Amino acid sequence: MLKIIEVHPATSTQGEYVVLQNQGLGTVTLRGWALCTDAYLDGDPMQMAQEMYVFRDEVAIKPYTRVVLFTGAGEDDWVPTTDGRQAYCAYWNRRERLWSSAAHVHLLHLLNSRVVVPQTLPATPTALSA
Repeated sequence: MLKIIEVHPATSTQGEYVVLQNQGLGTVTLRGWALCTDAYLDGDPMQMAQEMYVFRDEVAIKPYTRVVLFTGAGEDDWVPTTDGRQAYCAYWNRRERLWSSAAHVHLLHLLNSRVVVPQTLPATPTALSA
């Protein structure tokens, strides 16, 4: 199962990101998972559309593998981490920051259920170590 393990606020979209990790024992696909703000819970469709990222690609994420969603621009791809593993980096290509000003970040699995895993932004940024 995917879980949010870090929210990294920043002063620019290029430095802002959310880290997920498959903490289950089996491989999961990214397709159908989404990250959003409280707009999802508020039920405002326009705000929800602007503040929700939905993973649409069938990318297989093995157990304990990380996924990093960058707010800014880039090309989705697998990248090596400092510990010799691989992480999947996805890019939203947004022009404005979102996670830095959000009270909560929610992880949803839209294809199977409406599971909501709220997490509060950390008070201080932390570095991506793996």
